[in-house]
Amino acid sequence: MTDCNSHTYLILIMELYKQGAESKIFTTTFSDRKAIVKERFSRQYRNKLLDLNIRKERTKAEAKAILKCKQGGIATPVIYSLDLNDYKIIMEHINGQTVNDYLTNMKDKPDDNGNLTKLLINIGSIIGKMHSLGVFHGDLTTSNIIQKDDGTLVLIDFGLSHFNPSIEDKAVDLYVLERAFISTHSYFSHLHPVIMDGYKNGYELDVKAVLNQYQNVRGRGRKRLMIG
Repeated sequence: MTDCNSHTYLILIMELYKQGAESKIFTTTFSDRKAIVKERFSRQYRNKLLDLNIRKERTKAEAKAILKCKQGGIATPVIYSLDLNDYKIIMEHINGQTVNDYLTNMKDKPDDNGNLTKLLINIGSIIGKMHSLGVFHGDLTTSNIIQKDDGTLVLIDFGLSHFNPSIEDKAVDLYVLERAFISTHSYFSHLHPVIMDGYKNGYELDVKAVLNQYQNVRGRGRKRLMIG
């Protein structure tokens, strides 16, 4: 990984791929490899110094989370370059399809070989392992998990991540995934417990404490939906 804080800048031809609330994603080529560039842009409503600090710290935290997961055996993109001066991460472009797309394509097909169940168990297990490593993702959706051609699941988009998450943080991660899964893939909503079974297998600490808090978070979420 190249650290660009020495003011040695890379000149890349970039094409905008998509834009989120706080960052832009570009496609590019890095050392003859297809890559993406994630760049955090300024938010004008923030105090300037606060904005600079937030962009820097979130860029740093995202890179750290990606590396922490990779070191712990979870597939994440390879980071090619980190530039904290321009709030950019250049990383591997993952070939494959999002789990979102996979599930959408599967909704009218029979799961004769149990591949869907295996996928969901694997998702839960990876999240359990990530939490055991002390990483909070912050935006767990099926769009942020890519399935490669060989079946490997790759976690992406750690832009809201942080470390040493509390039991509450882990429960919120699980609840965000549940709401995203059920709302986006309602035809598979009955299979969400399979993800939780995988989580129980993958989590290496006191899983009961997380699951109890998860039920509390779910209860608060249902109450908010009822009130509106």
